Amino acid sequence: MKSKQLFLRETGAALLVAMTLVSFSACIDGYKDDWTFSSDVRGVTLESPKSEEIAFKPSPDGGTLKVEWPVVHGAGGYQFSLYIVDDPEHPKAVGEENEIVDGCSVERKLIDDTNYKVVIKTMGNSEYNNKDATSSTEATFTTLIPTYATIPEGDIAEWFANNPIPNDKTDEELAYVLKANGNYTLSAPIDFGKQKVTFRGDKLGHANITYGINGRICTTAGLKIKFIDFDCSAVDGASSTASLLLFSDTPDENIKGEGDYYIINDPVVIQSCEIKGIQRHLIYDNKKKYCPAILLINDCLVKLETTQEQAVIFFNQGFANDMTVQNSTFWHNGTKNNNYFLQYNNSGRPTRAGFVKGSVNYLNSTFYHVCYNKQWGSYNGFAGQTCVNWNMKQNIFLESGKGEVARRFLGGRTGQVTASFGQNTYWYNGEVPAEELKYDISGTHFETDPQLKDPAKGDFTVLGTEQLAARTGDPRWLPELPEEE
Repeated sequence: MKSKQLFLRETGAALLVAMTLVSFSACIDGYKDDWTFSSDVRGVTLESPKSEEIAFKPSPDGGTLKVEWPVVHGAGGYQFSLYIVDDPEHPKAVGEENEIVDGCSVERKLIDDTNYKVVIKTMGNSEYNNKDATSSTEATFTTLIPTYATIPEGDIAEWFANNPIPNDKTDEELAYVLKANGNYTLSAPIDFGKQKVTFRGDKLGHANITYGINGRICTTAGLKIKFIDFDCSAVDGASSTASLLLFSDTPDENIKGEGDYYIINDPVVIQSCEIKGIQRHLIYDNKKKYCPAILLINDCLVKLETTQEQAVIFFNQGFANDMTVQNSTFWHNGTKNNNYFLQYNNSGRPTRAGFVKGSVNYLNSTFYHVCYNKQWGSYNGFAGQTCVNWNMKQNIFLESGKGEVARRFLGGRTGQVTASFGQNTYWYNGEVPAEELKYDISGTHFETDPQLKDPAKGDFTVLGTEQLAARTGDPRWLPELPEEE
């Protein structure tokens, strides 16, 4: 009797597993009419999946988005489109538009700070005499952090004086949003303190902020500044704290770690900003031992107007563990040039702040007349360290770094085993200086003038044949590529 009951239980379990597998296979295969599945839904007009049942699942690395929906019984497939709708009047297809999908999920490329709309329509199945759904279903998804507060046009410092940063939300990231194409001033420093913040304008209609003489953005926590254009021309370049981004005068003591560094684990980012009038520093640590784990400058256009021969990015007491400049352009026309692009305290080193590894990265960027007759970098604590990865790839350096960019990038050390160079241009006073090739020994550099169209007037359009073919420098100055399917 026990054996018979055991047999029945095992048989029932096996049957349940088999039925589940058949159902799963039907979803994946789009309910094909074969012996594994036969729909009892026949002779009807089908409905598209309900919008609330459509699931959006970003990959762990944020690079792709998987869209899933429940099976519609009796369907012959689904018509699927995914659009970027940052500009709702001009949706932009991601991948194939109106793709016929034989299944109930699709994966597409995902971009940060982007609004998406999916359109799904159930297709009929002639085998079962089922007709297409009469309408599609739409659902939306965004990679933007939800807005915490929208700041009206006017003086931002005054607005924050009347609307203080909360002190009970430090476990969240708050998004303060400026109006599309809005015009703002910053008359005094604003300090986000311990609060993680995204401070952004509109992706398609950047807000504009004009700094007053004392304008500063300060933080002692993770901060992302995006889609804002800044005019810092009025900032007092003689002031030691004259900066676009100034780390707070009073660090958060709770983040003090090894070596007494104030370690900011959340990223510090300046992205998709046009910045002009930088007379002293773009970023400054305020003479405190700050150590952001990640410092990223991406998709920015920065006009330097330095008068004090100071570093563009200056950590007087600290350092950034992983520093990256990518897809950006920096330029300067004056005679009083920056004395370094990147300067750290000479004792700074990843392992001294508790990190296993660190990095310095310049990728797909354009530099014109930056540190023209000065050194590119200064960080003796990083120099020669195998715990530091050095990546310099597909950049254009024109009249920059005294013709010693690669040398100072590596802290003057040859044979750096963790260094990686690729397809850089080092064009200085009409040639590629021999000094550069003692440090960039990859053999991938270009020996030709990049022929930027009119760099002295801010037009860095690439005309050089080799640079065009390899698509080097800031991508904004290159011809657009056809859209990927």
